[in-house]
Amino acid sequence: MIEFLSPVWPDRADARPPKKRPASLEGVSVALVDDNLDIPFTTHLETLMTTRYGAKVRRLVKPSGTAPSPAALIADAAEADVAVVGIGL
Repeated sequence: MIEFLSPVWPDRADARPPKKRPASLEGVSVALVDDNLDIPFTTHLETLMTTRYGAKVRRLVKPSGTAPSPAALIADAAEADVAVVGIGL
């Protein structure tokens, strides 16, 4: 017997509509999901978004960089105007 696995998540009935893209980051709340794998890079990104672009950054640190984000962290990030996730280095 062969079992086929799909990498695509099924649509959720309670899915939220996409948020409108802001014109700039000035005063925008940004959830920066830190995978805890490259702390200097993430720190530099946070500093740039805050000082150069005027964003209000909340850094959310995953307990393990290689594991999926916990549901509570995803819910927390969803409350921000913008979220930065999945930084590939």
